[in-house]
Amino acid sequence: MADLLELPATPATGVRATTRSAPGHLAIDLDVSPEAVPITRSIVCAHLKLWGVAGLSDRVALTVSELLANVLRHTRPAPRTGAKSAQLTVTRLSEAVNVCVRDFDPVLPKLAYLTDDAEHGRGLHLVMAYADDFGCSPHHGGKDMWANFLIGARQTATAETHPGGPEDVR
Repeated sequence: MADLLELPATPATGVRATTRSAPGHLAIDLDVSPEAVPITRSIVCAHLKLWGVAGLSDRVALTVSELLANVLRHTRPAPRTGAKSAQLTVTRLSEAVNVCVRDFDPVLPKLAYLTDDAEHGRGLHLVMAYADDFGCSPHHGGKDMWANFLIGARQTATAETHPGGPEDVR
């Protein structure tokens, strides 16, 4: 817990989030905004360090960013609040770390066909390249986008160790 307390203070940004943490489990309910994504990423990385799996930080942080960016870009705001809300959970299991972003838009994602000059549509391709397992599960009124990261052999694989890009990770 001391590691979390040593993080530098982040200036107030108007980000609305509720965080719950227990050993091996982090849950964040948030209104997704461009300002919320890097703050959420920092919280997740601090927990991974605390749980002894800091080697997964780059891959998990990229996945969290991409899944939250998809909420921001593709979901509809809640009628009552006008916010694009999501629930992020990160769970450290015995052999893996699970990341799940639940949003409240029932439209399932479609994997984009990419051309060399495409400006959008790479997010899920990146998540699939960095995660050891990835999927989408519909639930009443929305969906869960989830990814699993095995603890061990690929734990330290990052773009730095695979200069050809995420497709070189596997």
